[in-house]
Amino acid sequence: MSEQFEKKLEPLKYIESKEFEAESRIDGRLLKRKSVGGDKTTGTSDIADDSITTAMIQALAVTTAKLAAAAVTQAKLSYETVNVTVNAGASTGTATVTSGSIVLGWYATGNQDQFIDNISIAGTTLTITLAANATANNTFTVILLKS
Repeated sequence: MSEQFEKKLEPLKYIESKEFEAESRIDGRLLKRKSVGGDKTTGTSDIADDSITTAMIQALAVTTAKLAAAAVTQAKLSYETVNVTVNAGASTGTATVTSGSIVLGWYATGNQDQFIDNISIAGTTLTITLAANATANNTFTVILLKS
């Protein structure tokens, strides 16, 4: 490259983008930035102008610590309820649930003449096991958090 050409390019090495305000550099990389880059969004945009949309946020970029208190409401919670009947003379009753669901709670919806010994999930089958055989049909609703 000619010396004259290099002298003309020299000032271009130090031009900064107005979008960035660098306090210092390491290997030519800016250390302070005003915008959110592609590592957290699918595009680049300035947070201050409210132009970030949910479609722009990459999967798993928002952590639990970044959620506001009471931000996860009933409308956002992915849950299901199932009804289970333990027939008279039996000690167990089953229902089909979403694989990987977690039991949040249960309540009796009718007769309950025996204590519940266990509620378990294997695959997509939820099983309620009573401490003894039911003397009449026992009915329950189970609330589950979907995976």
